[in-house]
Amino acid sequence: MGRMNKVYGVENIHLGNKVSIGDFCWLEAVDRYGSQQFTPLLELRSGTSLSDAVHISAATRIVIGENCLLGSRIYIGDHSHGAGRPDPASLQVPPGQRALANIAAIDIGANCWICDGAVILAGCRIHSGSVIAANAVVRLQTDEPALIAGNPAKVIHYFR
Repeated sequence: MGRMNKVYGVENIHLGNKVSIGDFCWLEAVDRYGSQQFTPLLELRSGTSLSDAVHISAATRIVIGENCLLGSRIYIGDHSHGAGRPDPASLQVPPGQRALANIAAIDIGANCWICDGAVILAGCRIHSGSVIAANAVVRLQTDEPALIAGNPAKVIHYFR
């Protein structure tokens, strides 16, 4: 475990053997937000390595498989602050006070490489052996190992 990390909801965070966590990381299993209550699970399986400034926020379920490598400045979150297409009245509510919405589990298979600056959003399912390119904004599901890149991210190449 690196230095200057923040960990919230530790009772709902499960770390496998030999998980490495860099500096300035933020892991949170959100069980309560305003009047909302959740049953979160955040699981980092054995051999997974997080570089610096990785933020992972689970309100439902985020599982990162064995032996994954995560670069720096990555965000992985299974929810958002407010609806994706808010009505004009809701825009008067500060973002940090809006109800969590768009909640959907994230599954990242074993042996994935997530490069610097990637953002992985609610509902993603990334197949084992996939590579997510630097600065990709991912909101998709893959059934085969793939190179995923872009904003919005798309499959660039399948590793067959």
